[in-house]
Amino acid sequence: MDERGTVPGRGPDEQGSPLGWGVSAVGVAVVAWLAFGPLGPLWLYVLGWAAALSTLEGVSGLLRRQGRPVPPPGRLVAGLLRLGPESWLVAPRWARVRPAAGGLLVFSVLCGYMGRQASREYRAVAGLREHGRRTDATVIEVTDRSEERRALSVAVRIDAPSGPVRAEVDIPSDLADDARPGAVVPVAYDPARPTEIRQVAYLDGRDADGIRTGAIVVGLLAAGFLAGTTREVLRVRRPPEPGGAAVS
Repeated sequence: MDERGTVPGRGPDEQGSPLGWGVSAVGVAVVAWLAFGPLGPLWLYVLGWAAALSTLEGVSGLLRRQGRPVPPPGRLVAGLLRLGPESWLVAPRWARVRPAAGGLLVFSVLCGYMGRQASREYRAVAGLREHGRRTDATVIEVTDRSEERRALSVAVRIDAPSGPVRAEVDIPSDLADDARPGAVVPVAYDPARPTEIRQVAYLDGRDADGIRTGAIVVGLLAAGFLAGTTREVLRVRRPPEPGGAAVS
């Protein structure tokens, strides 16, 4: 007889739940990013979450070896909602549906957010082209730089009819080397909302085009997860063949 012991906490929920703490942490990271923007450079933000996930996995493994498994979030939610053991959040037969559904949710939210941002940017530059005013803005400070230390965006001040206004604008690469405090850059602003400012080179909607392209890519990923989710749900719900084993 094979008397090898089983590892505590390595049941289907603790070990194989794709809707585990790692995926939940990624979801929280996405929500925080959408709500507040990266806390510092994007690469540092991603690196921080990668370190947090690695730490979480290490703590979880340590607790499992000590016989104190950490219940997955799906089980906790199912318990709070008083759902039965056949709930898709915990039942082993739904194990392949959970990651597909989680990916679908994350990429759908990202696609919708990016699509909304692109739409807002298109409307903003269209309004500036139609009734915006052009003026020279004075650079106050450089607010973002590339890895090559070239300026990407600057804080500027303009003299609007309502008074001095400070705003942050992106600048094209041909102005990056000259972007320093005291320099002037041509901008367009909305007199009704003076903080709605764009550097004139960006009135062609290039920023919106980039966001739209990203939304399309993310949307294609969401479509892939939708197809995968649908396939797995149909697989689970397919009645077992006569004389065959049930889907597990």
